[in-house]
Amino acid sequence: MNNKKKIGTVLDPEILGEAKQRAAREHRPLSELFQEALVVFLHGEGPRADAERSCRLFCSHRSRLDLDEINELLEEDVLAI
Repeated sequence: MNNKKKIGTVLDPEILGEAKQRAAREHRPLSELFQEALVVFLHGEGPRADAERSCRLFCSHRSRLDLDEINELLEEDVLAI
């Protein structure tokens, strides 16, 4: 059995709405999104860390793509997994 703990908290409705939309867009549970956000906050790393480092390196070479286009490509890559 999973050794996770259920918690209760209060969030800003707009932030919660954004989190729900992202979880739906990425086809994963909201709890997984929250856990990933906490891991990144507490430890500075997450599943996207490598992609973000690659993006910074790519952008440092004067790409013609703007940041929105790059983010869209990263999101497509994440959704493909």
